[in-house]
Amino acid sequence: MAGGHGHRATWGMAASATLHCLTGCAIGEVLGMVIGTALEWSDLATIVLAVVLAFFFGYLLTVVGLRRAGVG
Repeated sequence: MAGGHGHRATWGMAASATLHCLTGCAIGEVLGMVIGTALEWSDLATIVLAVVLAFFFGYLLTVVGLRRAGVG
């Protein structure tokens, strides 16, 4: 049992969560670069924004997918 909550982790669930994480990361990274470039921010500020958005969207999509699968 995964975490003792009555749900059993499967390879399919792990693959789905990983795919959602990578998709969210890509969305955040591209969005951060587009926003930073459009606002004519410095390279460092644009990279920081892209990394923050990549983490946020990656985490968000992973959690949404796991919650839909019934994982608490």
